[in-house]
Amino acid sequence: MEKLFERNNFGLQPFVDEDGQDTYFAYTDKLLALNVLIEFYTAVTDDTEENYEEETVVSAITYTENRSYSFALFHSTNVIGPLILYRIVADAIHFLEQSSKATLLEDLEEISTGGTTSDVMDNEADRKRVYDSDVWKFTSVLDLIKEKR
Repeated sequence: MEKLFERNNFGLQPFVDEDGQDTYFAYTDKLLALNVLIEFYTAVTDDTEENYEEETVVSAITYTENRSYSFALFHSTNVIGPLILYRIVADAIHFLEQSSKATLLEDLEEISTGGTTSDVMDNEADRKRVYDSDVWKFTSVLDLIKEKR
C-alpha cells in the first residue's frame, strides 16, 4: 500500500500507538501546515474460528492549544481492500487541502460521521490526560515524519 500513496505524492507514516496497534498516518505538506493528519488502521476484533472479524477505521486528527479533535471519516467491520481504503483517504486529503485554518474544523465536520474532543471528559484531570495522549501521538508521528525527510 505504501507505493500507492507514494505514487500519488501522499506521505505515509507507520506508527505503533500506546496500545500496540499498528496505524498509518497519511499527510501532505498542506495538511501538515493545517496541523491535521489522516489516521487509519485495520485491526482484528475477534479472531475465533467461528467468528473472525476485522475493523477498519479512518479518522482525521488535529489539536489546538487547549483541545484535541478526532473526526471519524469511515468505519467498517468488513474487510476493506487497499484500493478502497486508499480512495477514502485520498478523497479526504483532497477535500481538506482546500481548507484554511479558519475553516478546518467546519470542513472536518462536513466530511465526518462524528467527532470527539478531549474536553468531553467530565473532569479536568481526565481532559488533560486525553489531550496529552492525543498530542503525544500527533507530535510523535510528526517527529517520525521529520526524521524521514
